[in-house]
Amino acid sequence: MNNQGYRFARLLWLYGEIAAKGPISFKQIDEDWQRSSLNRDGERFHHRTFENHRKDVEDLFNVIIECDRATNFYSLAPGSVPDFGRSTMEMLNVALLFNRVQTNPQMTRFIRPEESMEDSSLLFMATDAIAEGRELRLRYRHNYDPNREEAYTVKPIAVKQFRRRWYIIAELPDGSTYSFPLDRILLMKKGDKTTPSSFDIDGLFADSFGIIREKDVQPESIVLKVEREQANYFLSQPLHSSQKVMSETADTVTFSLHLCPTYDFIMELLSHGPKVEVLAPQSLRNQIKQIITQLSKIYSK
Repeated sequence: MNNQGYRFARLLWLYGEIAAKGPISFKQIDEDWQRSSLNRDGERFHHRTFENHRKDVEDLFNVIIECDRATNFYSLAPGSVPDFGRSTMEMLNVALLFNRVQTNPQMTRFIRPEESMEDSSLLFMATDAIAEGRELRLRYRHNYDPNREEAYTVKPIAVKQFRRRWYIIAELPDGSTYSFPLDRILLMKKGDKTTPSSFDIDGLFADSFGIIREKDVQPESIVLKVEREQANYFLSQPLHSSQKVMSETADTVTFSLHLCPTYDFIMELLSHGPKVEVLAPQSLRNQIKQIITQLSKIYSK
């Protein structure tokens, strides 16, 4: 780990220490630091270093670390949480977890992340190309035809994660956009300088459930009736940013959403079985009914 990476790891450690254990004394912070495997030289956490790191943590994570002068205990100020989006917070939590493993390698026995076949170097190359305003030249194997490979020169717009899979969202030469799954990219290189894409990543997927965008599928107002037990999950993990509660009974919750009912959204609804019923629109209800009828024929044999 280079010096810059080591310093960032220290800041992550200090943020995690105060966020998890605060209110906490400087003495306890110092003792925990001396036991940390990140402490390469077994040094004390000197107060001047702590104050410098404290300021850096506040600037980096946009939080306030308060000191109770009566007790000299440190904690995050009430309501002081990093001002990041949900996805960025998830990545921060992963970084904090990784940092925790670094300080206590034995924890690897108890942590089981989902396995991924993705090449992180491609992810870094894509983000570098976006930052540098460069094209990407890639060889891509199509999802539904493993024998079909094509070469593309694209203008990268953003990277997006959905269901633990990373995608490069790019503008094609004809002006359309395409989502390239990282695990389907065989080769990739940065290309020439290019003008920034006019596409806005948030606007592109504002009406999408996940990663799929279909030209012939327009956003619609959707109404779902969900059994109470499953509804509790939807309340904690909304299907879409537009999700709202319309009404509730002791047994069900009725939700409204406004999005494109694409294939991935339909599969999501079906995955919840009879606990989720589409009330509207009728066209989506008919699609679900048709799939269920086909499944019934298959399993009645």
